Amino acid sequence: MVLVTKKNSNEILKNYIKSHGIKQRFIANKIGMSDQQFSNLLAGRSNFTGDKAIMVSKALNIPLDIFLDRNYTK
Repeated sequence: MVLVTKKNSNEILKNYIKSHGIKQRFIANKIGMSDQQFSNLLAGRSNFTGDKAIMVSKALNIPLDIFLDRNYTK
């Protein structure tokens, strides 16, 4: 599988939700993940795939390209 997201996408998301005071559970519910699955995503224990990036960006109404590797944003 080719990953199109930045290697630090989980850190970008963690920083975003912390700085905006968003609860992890809110995002997990909104994108159809369990709390544990979302926690694993944030901790880097599961891959932050393009599909997950799309779901998160839609749920939070933020630009998708903050998660995408520069090679895939052209």
